Amino acid sequence: MYDILVYKNNADSANISQLSVKRDWMEDTVDAHAYKCFPVTLTNSLGWGISYPEDISFVWDGISDTYSHHVKVLSGHKYCNLGRANGTISFKTGLVFRTNEKTTLLQMPVPNLFTEDYQSFTTLISTSFFQGELPCALKILKANKIITIKANTPISSIIPISLSEMQGSSISYSGQEILKPSEYGEQHLEIVKEKTSKGLWTNFYRDAIDPRGNKLGNHEVKSIKLKVVEK
Repeated sequence: MYDILVYKNNADSANISQLSVKRDWMEDTVDAHAYKCFPVTLTNSLGWGISYPEDISFVWDGISDTYSHHVKVLSGHKYCNLGRANGTISFKTGLVFRTNEKTTLLQMPVPNLFTEDYQSFTTLISTSFFQGELPCALKILKANKIITIKANTPISSIIPISLSEMQGSSISYSGQEILKPSEYGEQHLEIVKEKTSKGLWTNFYRDAIDPRGNKLGNHEVKSIKLKVVEK
């Protein structure tokens, strides 16, 4: 478990809250069928989201150089840094994080929240010593289009990780297949195919069982619960 301390630098700081499981595109699938996919729904809530209490609108003229005037902010000026260039826009989060030396904040696009207009940069910040507020920037993907980020829409997610724990990890590839095709494997595929063709879901993976209902193991967690504690 990670213990993270965050300070709000000013009254116009960004909001921070655990990411929601819900996604508009998942709601729009037939009978919200997309929520049956456990790997997706679990990942949706991975991390805290950075959002703002007001709409932010901007437009980029498509020119990528070292001059910042190619991006024009139309609303939400107080949350934006106006000095960015190269077809990007950055925001004043007003959030200063403090962690121990073995914790790094991974900032990345919000999982499974898709947009054709922009994408959050993926960064690693050593928050044990970094003195500034959390940087947050987007690469603008559409030129000459007014882009609006609606109030309370997360623009990036932050996840605490331990790079020292990851350091030196390896994947060993033997080049040999461990599992051979079998009648059981074919049966599994047939059951999955039959159920999905009817709009049903097997829940084999969600429940960690095989097609016969035998227990295969356990998920590390089946839901991610994070907190924001006001002090």
